[in-house]
Amino acid sequence: MFDRNAMLLGAASAAVGMIAGAVVMTNVLRADPSPFPDTGKMAEAAQAERDVLDFTMPDLSEPQTGEKRSRHGCVMPALPKWADDLPPAEARRSLLLKDLYNIGRQQAIIETNSCPCEVEFPSWDEAERQYEELTAGKDRDGVFKIASQVGREAGDTLKQSLDICKAWRGR
Repeated sequence: MFDRNAMLLGAASAAVGMIAGAVVMTNVLRADPSPFPDTGKMAEAAQAERDVLDFTMPDLSEPQTGEKRSRHGCVMPALPKWADDLPPAEARRSLLLKDLYNIGRQQAIIETNSCPCEVEFPSWDEAERQYEELTAGKDRDGVFKIASQVGREAGDTLKQSLDICKAWRGR
C-alpha cells in the first residue's frame, strides 16, 4: 500500500512543516503584547534579585578582616604573622608552634577544670617563648624531631580537655 519512498517523503514534509510552524509561532509570540499587565513589575523584581545576589569571586589574596571565632563564640587569636608566612619547606615550624599552643591551653583547661574563652584561647606569647627555647640553634631535622614529640604530647591531653569543655558548657 505505501512504499518506502512515499513514507520518507511524508516524514520529511512533516518535519519541514513543524519547523516552519515553530518559526511562525515564535515570530507571532514576540510581536504580541504581553497578556499579563504586571510582567514589567515581575521583570523589575527579578532584576533586583539578580542585583542583590552577587556571585563574584572574592579576592583571596587579601587577608580577611575581622576576628575568627570558635563555634561557642570565643575570639580565637590569630596565628603570629611570622608563623603564618613560613614557606612550605618550613611548615613543620608552624606546626610545632601550634602544638605548643595547644598543649598550653589544654593543660590550663585541665588545671582549672573550666573552659572560659580566656582559658580556652589564650594569647600566643607563652607558646612563642617555648618555641624559641626549644628551637634555639636547631636545624630542620632537629625541629622535625622536636615537633614529632610535641605533637604526641598535644594529642595526649586533647580528649581530657575536650571532655572538660563539653561538661563545662553543659552538653
